[in-house]
Amino acid sequence: MSSFISQLLQPGGGIALIPFIRATVCLLLLMTIVIFICGIARVHMVVLASLSTGLLISISWFERAWNDVQRRRGGQAKSGNDAAFLAQGNKEPEKTD
Repeated sequence: MSSFISQLLQPGGGIALIPFIRATVCLLLLMTIVIFICGIARVHMVVLASLSTGLLISISWFERAWNDVQRRRGGQAKSGNDAAFLAQGNKEPEKTD
């Protein structure tokens, strides 16, 4: 258990939580749909369901981008800003002294 926690605390370790986050958001979406069908606070459930759907889409997009970065790097994790790496394409970030 402590090795999992230490893995989460390392840079880039939060990626291990993506399946749990996705499952939690899917359950939220399921519950909002069920509550909408039951007729409780319909407008609120529509808004919450649309937000949950957007969050699922953004999680999928982030995971796809993360996998592309890892594939370009040969599967090894490097330190640095991955957002900057994604923005620059295939170029490595320039070093400034």
